[in-house]
Amino acid sequence: MAGTKETPRQKMIGMMYLVLTALLALNVSKDILNAFIVVNSSLEKTNENFTSQVNGQYAEFEKAKKIDPKKVKENYDKAQKVKTMAADLSAFINDVRKKMIANTEGITEEQSDTSTLTYVRNKDNYDAPTYLMIGESEDGSKGLSRELKNKLMKYKEELYSFIETKDKKDFRISINTDDPKNSETNENWEMNNFFHTPLVASVTILSKLQTDVKKAESDVVNYLLKQVSVDDFLFDTIAARVIAGSNYVLLGEEYNADIFVAAFSKTQNPKVFAGDYNFLSQKFNKTPDSVLTANGMGKYKVKTTQEGIFKYGGEITIVSPQGIKKVFPFESEYIVARPSMVVSADKMNVFYLGLPNPVSISVPGVPDENVKIQIENCTYTKIGAGKYDVTPTKTGKCKVTVSANVNGTIRVMGTIDYRVLALPKPMPVLANVVGSGILKYSNLKADFEVKAKYDDSFVYNAKPVVKSFKVFYYKNGMAVSEDVNGKMLSRELVDKIGKLSNGSTIYIDEINVLGADGIPHKLYMKMTLQK
Repeated sequence: MAGTKETPRQKMIGMMYLVLTALLALNVSKDILNAFIVVNSSLEKTNENFTSQVNGQYAEFEKAKKIDPKKVKENYDKAQKVKTMAADLSAFINDVRKKMIANTEGITEEQSDTSTLTYVRNKDNYDAPTYLMIGESEDGSKGLSRELKNKLMKYKEELYSFIETKDKKDFRISINTDDPKNSETNENWEMNNFFHTPLVASVTILSKLQTDVKKAESDVVNYLLKQVSVDDFLFDTIAARVIAGSNYVLLGEEYNADIFVAAFSKTQNPKVFAGDYNFLSQKFNKTPDSVLTANGMGKYKVKTTQEGIFKYGGEITIVSPQGIKKVFPFESEYIVARPSMVVSADKMNVFYLGLPNPVSISVPGVPDENVKIQIENCTYTKIGAGKYDVTPTKTGKCKVTVSANVNGTIRVMGTIDYRVLALPKPMPVLANVVGSGILKYSNLKADFEVKAKYDDSFVYNAKPVVKSFKVFYYKNGMAVSEDVNGKMLSRELVDKIGKLSNGSTIYIDEINVLGADGIPHKLYMKMTLQK
């Protein structure tokens, strides 16, 4: 009762959607953004397939209603309500998509309705989509994401109302509006999906939701249809089906697919041929491969040797009870991709010497526990799923190598080099004076600690430490110098400075500072006293 069985394309999209979820938090490249276009196109194709599938189910309802109107009418009317609800929700999602593209591209909604992601200029823009979906709120309540979530929840609840009580525990509607579990920032569904999400990813999420809506419609209509067709409803259509373990295959791995005729007989194995097939002429362009069959299914296996999208097709031949051979053509496709990884320094595009640099590392489609890393000239600590603190031990470059356990085999998914820089030189601070400037005596009396800090543009929370310094000034034409061990001026020294004439020059010299990376520095300050 879990709904219609997933097709190969649906399985591929399910896996790629998991990859999407992982990528949303990363500072991804242009190539990754373009990869969303491929995913979105597949989702749109899947949506078309579901539309065709559910239209066929409605057609079967029409036939059943003509055969036995009394028996079928109640469930037929329910199916029509499902059809209306699904159409309304899908139209709303499509309107959101049009608004999102129009607002981001600066075009009209009519123009955006005909726009494809391939030709959208601002694929990486996240400001306009975030404002539309989240609005001026911290939880999405003032944006369209909250309205979308509420409509999805209502749709799901209404669909479940068509399922009999005894079947509900085994019936799953795959529309998820739950807030993410174990979120470090306590994000809700709205923020997790649409806050700071690039346009190309936001549109892909909307396409995924439309697919979920259409699949849920198909599952419920199929359930209603089965309630009036158990044992005595006759179907006059037999169709070829291809089910792959995954339609997204890493280069060097094996593509696997089951090829069979729906409603097959366990006592008769079909003959299956697959290869370069012209579906229009229903002829092979080259000599096809004979596919092994078992339990009515063809077991098709192809070793992958290059990247790309590969289409194939073929024929299934079975013998009818009357002894007549019937041929059923089929076609499918799969994607072969080179092994890839995603490595993102969470703070900047470089590592800083001596500091724990936060880094996110993942491999699309591979669980975190199956991902292993090696980093040259660095130590590192894993602090969470896909999260690491990386501490370089010397400047220059460090190489990050990511491996993954794929089907029991350890494979190198890629490497990436990061520059390792020393921390910037710190700046001395005394009584709100940074470096040199006007020293207000009122400020000095309130704060007479000599500090050091990095420029405000430096994103790390790293603090250098002042070890010692020398205070130098002139009094009555005589040079006065005083050494200080530590970081604090004494109260007596502050009082002496206070007795100097207004406009006197105060020097803080030979400030010995130890940087957060362990590198020592000597700093200098020149200030004009103001009383």
